[in-house]
Amino acid sequence: MSAADLAGRLTADPVLRLLAHGFATANHRPPDAVWQAPYAFHCTAHAVPPGRAPTGTGPRTDWVAAADRRVGVAVAARADGMLRCGSLNHPAEGAELPLTGPAGRAPDWAARPYAALRALAAAGIGRGGADLQLNATLSEAVGLPLAEPLECAAALAVAAAHADRGGPPLHRAQLLRLLGGAVPGDQALRRAVLFARPGRLLAADGSVHQPLHSPDGGPEPSLLLVTVRTAATGGDGRTPAGAAATGVALVLREALRAGAWSAWWPGRRPGRSVLVLAPGDRRAAIRTAVAGACARCALPVPRFLRITLADAAHRAH
Repeated sequence: MSAADLAGRLTADPVLRLLAHGFATANHRPPDAVWQAPYAFHCTAHAVPPGRAPTGTGPRTDWVAAADRRVGVAVAARADGMLRCGSLNHPAEGAELPLTGPAGRAPDWAARPYAALRALAAAGIGRGGADLQLNATLSEAVGLPLAEPLECAAALAVAAAHADRGGPPLHRAQLLRLLGGAVPGDQALRRAVLFARPGRLLAADGSVHQPLHSPDGGPEPSLLLVTVRTAATGGDGRTPAGAAATGVALVLREALRAGAWSAWWPGRRPGRSVLVLAPGDRRAAIRTAVAGACARCALPVPRFLRITLADAAHRAH
């Protein structure tokens, strides 16, 4: 399906329509295509019950998965070796940057996609350049890592736009190797972005997919992302960082008390968000317990976001 008329297609996803409209407004032409890539996150071993691992494999302690929330990239190929990049999240910070030769100075939000596209250009893929419009559907404060899905989406979009015009194709395993050698980042999360399957976890080394099971063998469990929010100022003198740490500790404690099987942060390091694995019938109780505990500690009610395991990056239009 063509992306040329996406902005005016009333039946299309409103977020993708907005992305296509933003691209056309900034570049005075419609996009060739729109791509989406899922936010990805780490899982604990508790999400995979003992005995579920495939026969002949040892116990695994690190899993990743893709969330049903996505970043978007609208793209059109160029032929002058330049990257013109804009973002719906940073409308006043567009950039025009060379893909070969000395690197240009990219805005912070564009630095990782720019580095990824320069790595592709150095490998002879997408050297002609592109116009890009990016969009992250979740705030960075939510806590799901953004860099890996954004760089993968940009790379896939630009490579495909040039492949449609006779350029070399980009295989996902090739992209993973290129990014791993050229752009600092989390290779396990990149694997989730590139190779995830709906309803399944992926081993961090990419070797096997595994359904998400309930530890007690019951119905499919729920995943809940809980993001701690902090007031701008606190009457008790806590710093925002201290208040966030207190909120995370409360979420972990209250979620487990309310019946969650496990709780952990979605990245490799602690942040302001916690992923909670729980029986579906305990989800409301967990929300109530966590919200009540935060209120008693004078913290704002956290943000709750239900997560389902989604598929890998793909062309949407």
